[in-house]
Amino acid sequence: MTGALDAMVVDYQCAMPSVVATAACTGGAVVTTMEIAKISGAAHVYFTEEKAGENAREIIRLGIDAFRKRRDKATEVPAVRHKVITGFSVEAVVQALAKLDSADPLKPLIDNIVAGNIRGICLFAGCNNVKVPQDLNFITVARRLLRHNVLVLATGCGAGALMRHGFMDPAAVSQYCGEGLKAVLTAIGEANGLNGPLPPVIHIGSCVDNSRGVALATAVANRLGVDLDKLPVVASAPEAMHEKAVSIGTWAVTIGLPTHVGVIPPVLGSQAVTGLLTSGLKELTGGYFMVETDPEAAAVKLLAAIDERRAALGL
Repeated sequence: MTGALDAMVVDYQCAMPSVVATAACTGGAVVTTMEIAKISGAAHVYFTEEKAGENAREIIRLGIDAFRKRRDKATEVPAVRHKVITGFSVEAVVQALAKLDSADPLKPLIDNIVAGNIRGICLFAGCNNVKVPQDLNFITVARRLLRHNVLVLATGCGAGALMRHGFMDPAAVSQYCGEGLKAVLTAIGEANGLNGPLPPVIHIGSCVDNSRGVALATAVANRLGVDLDKLPVVASAPEAMHEKAVSIGTWAVTIGLPTHVGVIPPVLGSQAVTGLLTSGLKELTGGYFMVETDPEAAAVKLLAAIDERRAALGL
């Protein structure tokens, strides 16, 4: 949309065919790489690991050619910049916590949850959706959760939404976080030589990296000797759109997480299906869906789910 992109390279995830028409307006090239996901009007480079270098050079040549063609076209790059700190794998998180307690890295996290400095944890995932002003639901829900000391993890497009609005800049901790969460993020950051806090939102990877957040939660559950569905951990897909969001959501509910969906899924026509997804599954897995299109109300419901689990743990 800025007119400053020479080539957009896609495989088979989240690539809408309409992007070719958009690129035609601005002069950039769209390049597909998977035989099962070609797009009419896009260039195609058949990618193989054995010829990765050759494939990359071919794609770069397509980008150079697109640059030549769009050289005299106007560009419009918004004058907005935000600092972003990313790269939080499970190993990196545990390593950071180990700076506080090398013998038992998870203990500082658990102690702060027990003390209430961390009220709970929320994993943000899912897509943007044209039914919602872009990023509005993400930033509204995240802002309220952070203010109430909920540790926020994010992946994929959800992470992209939050980084675009400054939620991954350590300097924003004082702006967004409650005092308890601010103290925790500051202690971890300073213990790791950052001379300040970790960012308000922890970016843990792409949309297919949601298992990282659950791997961390599983480690905490094992440390406490309880199942996942007992922890004050929830998930939210405030602007879900893609079929991957469906699979991520059902997976989160299956492992026992209360999971918010911010748009109406195409299941509410059936009372039986709706009842199963929003309440019946709770008896089977501990997880359930919360369908709430108002982001402020969604945040309230997520906080209530966290508090319900804290109470059950005696916290």
